[in-house]
Amino acid sequence: MDKKTFRSRPLDLAVDTISEKDLEEFISWLRQYPRLTMAEETRRFEEEWARWQGCRYAVACNSGSSANLLMYAALDTAGKAGGRKVVVPATGWVTTVAPALQLGFKPIMCESDSQTFGLDVGALETILKRERPDAVIVVHVLGVPANLSAILQLQQKYGFQLMEDCCASHGALHQGKKVGRFGLMSSFSFYYGHHMSTVEGGVVCTDDEEVYHHLLMLRSHGWLKDLPAEKAKRIMDQHGMDSFHAPFLFVLPGYNLRPTDINSFIGRVQLKRLDETVERRARNHKLYVDGLGTVVGYAHALPGDHISSISFCALAASTEERRKIVTALERNDIDSRIFTAGNLGRHPFWTERYGAFKAPMADRLYECGFFLPNNQAINPQEIEFICKVVKEALRS
Repeated sequence: MDKKTFRSRPLDLAVDTISEKDLEEFISWLRQYPRLTMAEETRRFEEEWARWQGCRYAVACNSGSSANLLMYAALDTAGKAGGRKVVVPATGWVTTVAPALQLGFKPIMCESDSQTFGLDVGALETILKRERPDAVIVVHVLGVPANLSAILQLQQKYGFQLMEDCCASHGALHQGKKVGRFGLMSSFSFYYGHHMSTVEGGVVCTDDEEVYHHLLMLRSHGWLKDLPAEKAKRIMDQHGMDSFHAPFLFVLPGYNLRPTDINSFIGRVQLKRLDETVERRARNHKLYVDGLGTVVGYAHALPGDHISSISFCALAASTEERRKIVTALERNDIDSRIFTAGNLGRHPFWTERYGAFKAPMADRLYECGFFLPNNQAINPQEIEFICKVVKEALRS
């Protein structure tokens, strides 16, 4: 990590992945006076990301949250939403769930798994039996793969569309295969402090050509302009439209969620070292497990899985113990925070519509969970110091 990387405090939860060298390369590109709105750089970035991820299609957008919105919208417009019932996780980020409310889906919240913090498979099957939902969205919480093998078995048994929120789990592996390769669609975020950054940005991945075309239209106003020419012509013919109108024919009620070529250029630079960043974060995660595994709870990978950690998420024994630990961390200028949303079903956006969602594990994450720094800049000695502060706080 170069000397000019931004930090807000000595031991940050998140450190900017955009380095001084990246900015120098970016400045050199700007001096060529390139087009800055979405164009060729974005197409190149999408192709390179698809190769890295191992999917057929990638659609870049302006944030990971927008990527989630696009997934729900494409599920709907591509005719794959069925009766619009969708299982959503209690533990994740608000924009994993919010599009379901915004687009008129019928969300059903699911308990969190005590091992991975993803969807609890037993609770999911209970919902599947009772509600017969049309879709399930799973989050790989902070880089820990959910139990996808069990979820896929349930998919075969009950039949539903699977979406994966991988916004904080770039490069995580389930049984040797990258997360984001198991569902109909998957989303990733390139926000500051994630495994890689485009300043703001995200992407949706899919192997389904029809869904891909819907994603392209939905991202850009619902128009035909970004579709392959033969696909656009078929739609024009279907609607009896004169080809003169082709560039500005609006087929779907879309959005403007496009990235810029500025974001995409930075993403292409960042992608070159993403594998290295993923492995460094994985090594850091193991150091935390070695240092704290007997004194706090934490998410465990299933045997054969590979964690691509964004922060080390720990569990205190109680809310009071968490307060004691976090206070000690702050006193030592170590960045921390509670387990972000914890249980999304205890936040007003949910409770005002459906009442509080009560579930033992999700509630424990809400009441006792906290984050410790893991990023590409932190070193083993700093992690050892953080572990020491936590253990001393527990002894006090």
